[in-house]
Amino acid sequence: MMMFEHRHDPLRVVIVGGGVAALEALIALRDLAPGRVEPVLIADGEDFLYRPLLVGESFGLGHPRRHHLVDVCADLGARLLADRVVAVRPGDHEVVTQNHGAIGYDELIVATGARPYPAFEAGVTFDRELSPDEFDEALDDLAGGFAPHVAIVVPEGVSWTLPAYELALLTAAWGGRHHPEDHHVTLLTPEHMPLAVFGAEASREVAEVLDAAGVAVRCGVVPDVVSSTALRADGAWVEADRIVSLPLLAGPRIAGLPCDAHGFIPSDARGRVIGVPDVHVAGDAGTFPVKQGGLAAQQAEAVVVDMARRAGGTARADPGGLVLRGVLLTEHGPRFLRAELADPDGSSTFSPQPLWWPPTKIASRWLAPYLARLEAERMAPA
Repeated sequence: MMMFEHRHDPLRVVIVGGGVAALEALIALRDLAPGRVEPVLIADGEDFLYRPLLVGESFGLGHPRRHHLVDVCADLGARLLADRVVAVRPGDHEVVTQNHGAIGYDELIVATGARPYPAFEAGVTFDRELSPDEFDEALDDLAGGFAPHVAIVVPEGVSWTLPAYELALLTAAWGGRHHPEDHHVTLLTPEHMPLAVFGAEASREVAEVLDAAGVAVRCGVVPDVVSSTALRADGAWVEADRIVSLPLLAGPRIAGLPCDAHGFIPSDARGRVIGVPDVHVAGDAGTFPVKQGGLAAQQAEAVVVDMARRAGGTARADPGGLVLRGVLLTEHGPRFLRAELADPDGSSTFSPQPLWWPPTKIASRWLAPYLARLEAERMAPA
């Protein structure tokens, strides 16, 4: 196997993926190492989709905007390859693509995200991208009075549970508008308290929001959906007219890179893939347990800060500990949650007012302001 001996000037940085971590890394490279990197984005899709807004789509809260990657890359001075990476050759410093063959790199950032798949054979899996009709049909049945009791299920193994709480709250509000006296929503989750990852204070506030909305919550249970209308939760049967579950996630499992049993890529705290020089991972493709867009952006930032410093770019202090930020959509407007993952109880915050700016679903240093600028340009009069 040929050993890699030469690093180019400017540095060839290949980013695999077209989601939050990939674009955060691309923008950060432009700003922190201008003229010192030659970025290539390899993505197997045409668009960047703002996925956090998919939950509200069924309830008439708007559609998530798509941004064409070809336009984004042209704006950011990056080369775009619409292709799928099938393998990495670390010794040769090459990624192997399905249609373009081998692509050389000096530094590689794997930001492919993760692949959702159903946790149960029965019931409805909430996946707006692949199968939106099933959930829309469940809402139609609720509105028509045919399915007054809806159960929202968080399967064991799901780390980012906030979408389930939004589904429960918005479904309860939907049912209330159509059948005020005959609707019921139950949320079942393995968490020991509602949205436990945000700490005790935020959890108490979320519990009050759920109670006020009429959502019944069962925490600390491991749900098992056994039919379209029945599930077991720690030995007890729960019946419902419709059962909606969040999907589980699988990692990218790329040939040539290490991965765990679920396909996720292991790395150190700075995103460097264990045992593979010059390869980094950011976002849901890695083994970090909480899969969330804002965290993915912070992981990408840590990778790029380190990379830009070594490329001779702008000096910047290392990012601090990871901070989890989330926006919970409710019938009465958004609620903002924040917690430092190193001390969630000591930093737990819940507020009806924005806790960061811009107050977007995905809080990030580079991508959020960039998307806000694109939206402002789109809305500006010609």
